[in-house]
Amino acid sequence: MPAFDFPLDRTIYSFNNDEPFTIADACEGIQIFGGIGSGKTSGSGEALARSFLTAGFGGLVLCAKKDVLEDWKRYTRETGRAEQVLIFDASGDFVFPFLQYEIEREGEGAGYTENLVRLFTTIYETLDQGSKGEGSDPYWDRAMQQLLRNTIDLCMIARGTVSVPLIHEVILSAPNSIAQVDNNEWKKKSLCWKLLLEGHIKELDQWTQHDFNATGAFWLEEFPNLADKTRSSIVSTLTTMMDIFLRRPFRRLFSEMPDDKRKIAYPELTHRGVIVIVNLPVKEFGEAGRAAQVVYKYLWQQAVERRAATDKTIPVFLWVDEAQNFVTEYDMQFQATARSTRACTVYLTQNLPNYYAVMGGLQSKYRVDSLIGNLQTKIWHANSDPMTNETAAETIGRSWQHHETSGETYSGDSYNVSSSKNESFDYDVPPQMFTKLRKGGAVNDKIVEAIVFQNGRIWNNERTHLFAQFKQYVP
Repeated sequence: MPAFDFPLDRTIYSFNNDEPFTIADACEGIQIFGGIGSGKTSGSGEALARSFLTAGFGGLVLCAKKDVLEDWKRYTRETGRAEQVLIFDASGDFVFPFLQYEIEREGEGAGYTENLVRLFTTIYETLDQGSKGEGSDPYWDRAMQQLLRNTIDLCMIARGTVSVPLIHEVILSAPNSIAQVDNNEWKKKSLCWKLLLEGHIKELDQWTQHDFNATGAFWLEEFPNLADKTRSSIVSTLTTMMDIFLRRPFRRLFSEMPDDKRKIAYPELTHRGVIVIVNLPVKEFGEAGRAAQVVYKYLWQQAVERRAATDKTIPVFLWVDEAQNFVTEYDMQFQATARSTRACTVYLTQNLPNYYAVMGGLQSKYRVDSLIGNLQTKIWHANSDPMTNETAAETIGRSWQHHETSGETYSGDSYNVSSSKNESFDYDVPPQMFTKLRKGGAVNDKIVEAIVFQNGRIWNNERTHLFAQFKQYVP
């Protein structure tokens, strides 16, 4: 089949060299679990990564650890794809001014204020996951969004552009009281006031004028009338999040427009077969690296959702090892339409508690269950976590199990042998089985074992699960 054809039924991998795995299967999402040292990355992970690259997919790779980059350099080199790799890192060779991108991109909704607000909200939710309790007041989230909305509108109407430094300066220069609104010294120094004047003298259409009137009323009446403690709490919530993008290397990477637009790491490059590796590891850059990668991932997901896919459309993959660092609530929405846009999500993590720990707050169980439920192929490697193993056993299911027992008895000079049969409705794969899977390495002849489940599939063994083996490529 020609490399430029990508029908959903095209086989891109075979488990155990026998069970086909198609583009359609990949686009329904893959979740890989495995304890530390289980071989999930070097086993099923590498096997699937190589299959995507060999098939000609483009993709986005996020990095929680430094060694992810070296792994993917090796994968792409050994599959002949090294020339199509774009490394987005602290060097600044490529940048991604994400707010300007959202303004200028093609498609409906470009530059729409609510899309920009939602982008910041996604960053905030990611950084704040797990910290909200059952009694969290939604007022603060809405108030932060209102502050963002009015700042973005003011910047866009007055200047036609927006960036994190610009938003930050407008907020810090806003009036803190009604008296300050009439203070000439404040007016001389305030960027907020200067932008209000710039917007006021512009000729605006009817609806833009409505927006400007609303943002003017916010800055000159509502905002300065807030109680000092309330106002400072709202401002602090937003500015502490934005602080990440005001410092090196993130200011240059995400706020400055380059002279040459070819240096911009557009998410749409992956639609042409480019593999973008966002090499800002969480282990090196902490929360800043995490937030930066979530920004890119979120806008990449939206770019994928905007495209119309056919059998000629190059599939793309989202590859996230240590996925608990990067999950957001938007992932569930994205996965719901991933098949129709030829997008393959692959998440790897050690266990379920990793997800529960970061997706805390209200209804955390439902959010995690929704995320895992939307990834239709599950691959379980060796694991010692009871919750993960029990959930795996439940997912695979139960059936009537036949058991035979036998015994021997002696009575005087007599010798008796007895046997009995019984049935029980029990796990097809009991939880303890996941603790016995081989983990690769020299001691296991570089063989990694896993149990694979795919929703709605009966494998050649006439079961809902497949015992699979993977040969490690690493020396």
